[in-house]
Amino acid sequence: LGSNQGDRVGLFREALRLLRAHGVFPQTHSCLYETAPAYVTDQAAFLNAACIVRVEDESVGSCPVKLLDVLKRIEKRLGRKDGGVRFGPRPIDLDILFHDAGAFKDDRLEIPHPRLHERDFVLAPLADLLRGSEADAFDENDVLRETNAASLPIRSDSRRDPIQTGLRAARATWLSRGGERVVGTDAIRRVAPFGKNDTLRTWGENTEIMGILNATPDSFSDGGELDGDDEICISKAVKRAREMVAAGASFVDVGGQSTRPGATRVSAAEEARRVVPVIRALAEALRDTEACVSVDTFYGAVAAAAADAGADVVNDVSGGTLCEEMYRAVASTTRPLPYVCMHMRGDPRTMQSRAMTTYEEDDVPGVVGRELGERARAANDAGIEPWRVWTDPGIGFAKTARGNWDALAHLNVVRSELARSGAGALARAPMLV
Repeated sequence: LGSNQGDRVGLFREALRLLRAHGVFPQTHSCLYETAPAYVTDQAAFLNAACIVRVEDESVGSCPVKLLDVLKRIEKRLGRKDGGVRFGPRPIDLDILFHDAGAFKDDRLEIPHPRLHERDFVLAPLADLLRGSEADAFDENDVLRETNAASLPIRSDSRRDPIQTGLRAARATWLSRGGERVVGTDAIRRVAPFGKNDTLRTWGENTEIMGILNATPDSFSDGGELDGDDEICISKAVKRAREMVAAGASFVDVGGQSTRPGATRVSAAEEARRVVPVIRALAEALRDTEACVSVDTFYGAVAAAAADAGADVVNDVSGGTLCEEMYRAVASTTRPLPYVCMHMRGDPRTMQSRAMTTYEEDDVPGVVGRELGERARAANDAGIEPWRVWTDPGIGFAKTARGNWDALAHLNVVRSELARSGAGALARAPMLV
């Protein structure tokens, strides 16, 4: 996918929606990359991404030209016009890079894409799509000898998958051109839309701090201090938030119920009563700063109300397991708010039971990564775009003291399992700890 005209993120969101409506379902999605224009340089920067898709109609999925026809209809729907400057500006560009049938060429389409090997703006997203076990288990020089980025086996067989073979070759080419050393330069940045005006931001250069505001009567450290929707409590919340931002916080997280072990659940209506007025006040008070306001909730209705009140992030400690409306609510927000998908088993009343804190082979970080990957894919299937999903290993939730330490000490394992599970962009997503 590519775009350098109009609301690029909005066009990507609509393209993915239309793909699903046409029976083309993204299974794995890369991060978003903002890239300098190639070939024709006197134009705006592009937004680029790539995804692996499953096509519902076998007659379309098995025929590259029929699939191309679907993509062209979507491009036209999104404002793409025939003609124009070659390599010039366009609202949306949907290209087939690899196909399960292998190589293909006619007067309209060539697979693999003939200029794939010279395009960092394509190679970087493709590198995100390679399954973790595949990425770890091959020698780049062997792959380059076996196949280059401009050729593929003509057909798949039991020994070779054309898409994975193509991704391996693309990753090898990407590494030979500098790989991660190139990301963050003027040529290419890994980005995500969040914060005021949904600005495209980079991450990973610095650790960001999240301040916590509990609008509850019973939280661990500050329960009762900010509980209530009267002007005095809201004024205290605004004052506390400003102090946090002045001290270096990039996010202020507002929670309306305690999730400590054994806590009694409050209703969505009561939680909304506690947090929505505070979020509305903070959104106004912090409007001229770069700080983001986050809502800590596992209720879809509260997430939707908080988004309408000005929240910039939805932080869900349940990863979508405690409210079946959560994913749909987040997918439907007008702004593409990030969704923090946390690992938890059970609920606050049951999460510290032996059943919930027992992990296969005592591999807490590995299991956390795999289970997070499952939740993230469910969120994607519900319409939350992959670049909006952030992760949280859930320190203190459904884990023993030793399990917490294992997860915290091996966050790299959590990430590698996310990659190995085919979670694509999620392996590089921001992680809240």
